[in-house]
Amino acid sequence: MKELFFFDADCQIGSGPAIGILPGAPELLADMDRFGVDRALVRHGNCGLLGAEAANRELSTMLGEAATDRLCGVWCILPDQCPELPQGDEFFAAMKRGNIRALTLMPDDHLFVPCRLSIGRIMDAARERNIPVLFRARGNDWSNAYNFVREFPRNRIVLYERWGKWGRDRQLRPLLENFENLFFSIGGYMVPEGLRDLAELYGAERLLYGSGYPLYNQGSGMLQLKQSGLAADEVALIAGKNLEKLLDEVQL
Repeated sequence: MKELFFFDADCQIGSGPAIGILPGAPELLADMDRFGVDRALVRHGNCGLLGAEAANRELSTMLGEAATDRLCGVWCILPDQCPELPQGDEFFAAMKRGNIRALTLMPDDHLFVPCRLSIGRIMDAARERNIPVLFRARGNDWSNAYNFVREFPRNRIVLYERWGKWGRDRQLRPLLENFENLFFSIGGYMVPEGLRDLAELYGAERLLYGSGYPLYNQGSGMLQLKQSGLAADEVALIAGKNLEKLLDEVQL
């Protein structure tokens, strides 16, 4: 019998002119089989340059061609004032048809301020439907993450960072302490005994296994979690049950 159910919260597929060829859905699924990952939440890896509309469309095509329920998609959102994406109920109906279960945003790449004035309506609609919103903290400057979480404290927000989280606890812990709807994807978080500390302080149910694929392979985060010193039931929550619960509660 399989030891743990793993649901990866941080994967990217796709390609673009500035980054070259990223793995597609078949390559991701092959890696999932290799490392024992059961399901994955997947974003387009070149949404910044392609733009949200094109990246969402291409991601949906890739997921459709994969024809598996092991992959759940993440769409990128934009301000409502520029109607580039479907609006209102039409947008969420399209999410349901395409097995899209979470949202993300790239304000620096797409040139907008991520606040209530710009994306308040869609963030409120996401909150009403329990849709998680993935948000990226950037390098040494986490002011964007602080501002965003303060702006939307009632939304379910999953914080991740692409380039690693070594020694970020002074930036991360105040957010976990003050915002109960904030979840943390652990990809790149390589702090000795850090996962155990975070689970003890803020609850294992706030942490999500996320590999950072393809920047990191899926096995490295699995090993860290298994060797974290946490109880077996807490490891199981972080490995996959937390994300599964979050997505099961989405109402589309």
